[in-house]
Amino acid sequence: MKFKIEPHIGAGDLKFGMSRDEIQQILGTPEHTSKQMIMDYGDFSISIPAKDGYFKNELQISFDDNNKANFIEFTGKDSEFTEVFLKDIEVFKTPAFELIQKISNSTSSEFDNEDDEIPYSYVFPSIDLAVWRQVIPKQDEQKEEISESDEGKYFWTIGIGIKGYYEQE
Repeated sequence: MKFKIEPHIGAGDLKFGMSRDEIQQILGTPEHTSKQMIMDYGDFSISIPAKDGYFKNELQISFDDNNKANFIEFTGKDSEFTEVFLKDIEVFKTPAFELIQKISNSTSSEFDNEDDEIPYSYVFPSIDLAVWRQVIPKQDEQKEEISESDEGKYFWTIGIGIKGYYEQE
């Protein structure tokens, strides 16, 4: 299934602010679902959002305390069921270094260049969009062509959130 992601709006027919029931009317029953929970680690705790997964978890939708969609994430590594576009950019078929440039140019936004996760993850705070990969290429992707067999050539996930999503962290 093809999805066109639109920062601060949603992906295809899935819009931020929709309830779980509204999303299920579009996609059907999720293959995976989890409730919101708090992971307590003694000195600190982490809130884990409620989440529904579709297409073998290639699409995951997170929900706020009112069960309204507030984050949509796609997994593209080895995906079989979803194709994801940002404007006319096919996200998971565009090499990572090139994708960062295209996101910046097509949305007139910049990534947070002080983020400690670069080059594994890039966050574009003004549009609440992030991309992530678990590994980076063995060669310098800014100077060399990266082999298709290199797992770091492409990003593995892309996520978009409601306006201000990355300010909440």
